Amino acid sequence: MTSKKANTEERRATQNNARKRRSATHRATRRPEQSNPSPEPEPIRHGQTIQLCRELVTAGLSVTEALATATSGAAQACGVRARKGRLAPGYDADLLVVDGDLEIDVTALHRLRSVLLRGLPLSI
Repeated sequence: MTSKKANTEERRATQNNARKRRSATHRATRRPEQSNPSPEPEPIRHGQTIQLCRELVTAGLSVTEALATATSGAAQACGVRARKGRLAPGYDADLLVVDGDLEIDVTALHRLRSVLLRGLPLSI
């Protein structure tokens, strides 16, 4: 295979991966009114957020990108980014502590050690 043909195929693969990432990010950050015509959007339960992260990783996002989309991206899409989606002073301290390294294994999201909501532990 010539190097020009190899470069073209590599460029196409990169473009396809970028397209998949944009599509996955768009699906993850849609405003509730875009995906649900009812007046009250359905809440995303914890298990669905985990599935969303897994789908984003499968679509080509890194675990870091998937978690950012599912947390700060979702907070922005829902209009609550002034208090949710980040770990910073003045923000709600909503945390999941998992057993495992998410950079290596996104399924560690299924192995919860503890959950904090607004800084207070929840029983799991």
